[in-house]
Amino acid sequence: MTCEGDPQQSYALYLPLTYTAAKRWPIIYFFDPGGRGRRPLELYKDVAEKYGFVMAGSNNSRNFSSDQPRSVNAIWLDTHLRFALDGHLTYVSGFSGGARVAGAMALSCPPCQIAGVIAHGAGYPTNRSEAKDKLLYFFAVGDQDFNWPEVMTVRREREDKGLPYRVRVFSGPHQWAPAAVMEDAVEWMMLRAMQSGDRPPDAAFIDRQLRRMLAEAEDAEKKNDAMAQFNAYRALVSDFSGLRDVTESEKKLAALKKSAALKAALKNEQEQIADQSSLEAEVSAKLHTYTSGRADDEITLGNAIVQAMRRMNDQAEHSRNEAKRLVSKRAFAGLWVAGIESGQEELKSRHFEKAEACFDLMSKVRDDPWPVLLLAETHAAAGNKKQAIRDLKEAVRRGLTDAGVIESNDRLQVLKADPEFQKLVEDIKRK
Repeated sequence: MTCEGDPQQSYALYLPLTYTAAKRWPIIYFFDPGGRGRRPLELYKDVAEKYGFVMAGSNNSRNFSSDQPRSVNAIWLDTHLRFALDGHLTYVSGFSGGARVAGAMALSCPPCQIAGVIAHGAGYPTNRSEAKDKLLYFFAVGDQDFNWPEVMTVRREREDKGLPYRVRVFSGPHQWAPAAVMEDAVEWMMLRAMQSGDRPPDAAFIDRQLRRMLAEAEDAEKKNDAMAQFNAYRALVSDFSGLRDVTESEKKLAALKKSAALKAALKNEQEQIADQSSLEAEVSAKLHTYTSGRADDEITLGNAIVQAMRRMNDQAEHSRNEAKRLVSKRAFAGLWVAGIESGQEELKSRHFEKAEACFDLMSKVRDDPWPVLLLAETHAAAGNKKQAIRDLKEAVRRGLTDAGVIESNDRLQVLKADPEFQKLVEDIKRK
């Protein structure tokens, strides 16, 4: 959808099959760090259909873009111009940097009246004001996500301050959460809307949610998982208060808070956070020196960083201790993304040599298409089209399979007339 008020802005849209302008509909706005508005809608359209939500994903809001406020404003105005939306049931969601955009929209746009934020793989936005943050906040994070410590810390903060939240940890890296987790988020928002009176209570829906949460609590007790028990009983007390009798759950939660088992679980969680920080510190100082261009011997320092990160990645893949394996995975991913993002900052500033150094270093750490694709962007922006084509071929060799990623890339538009570029795109599409 092209925004009528700002034709340079567009968004992907999903309307439920039963949509009619005769009634008001809930909506979720999505922000992807790469400006891929279709991505979350493709993942979650079945959830939208099942529960009757409109979904809109910005194609312009992306990391390292100065146009994010413009993108947010354009998608908000256009959807309200075109569709019948419920002003009390408006939600925002995003992944990684997009989660921070979503949070910023919720906190800095009072007229938007955002009811809740669904954040994937990240915590708060940089503009967060505690005085304004009474929002419903659902956090979804992978157990291998480098932002896992941030989400766990935010969870503790919200718990201590009595702010509404739910956290779901799924098995996986830094990514949009699986559809089942998003469905959980939507159901939670619906439940809390019934609790607040913004939705009429649906007895059957409330009872289903209650039975599911009681089953989670029972399963956690059987497994002696104190953290899972705490999450389940806390949800039973906070989310069903006023809807169902939660007296028994309140007693169990109070006892659990005093238990040695929960204290040990929280201590273990804090130790994992500290261990990740320690692992990252060993390399991050060297990485900062390298990416800043202040190294006395760039080649030697670069080799040291590559070797250290490869050792960390090897531990992440082969450690027999599950906790250490996860900590190593998170630390490695955090450093790798830090190297990539340093290059993206330099590219944004048109410091092509520094950007190339960052992307080239990360391309040596792991055989992944992302840094090589960014090298192609850098070389194309610098006017080295032949090298950019070679970079794209290497990205394909490393596993790039989505031709749209290349075709829609603004920095690669200068290559469109090149026969080699055209052939490369067609080859990808045929596969």
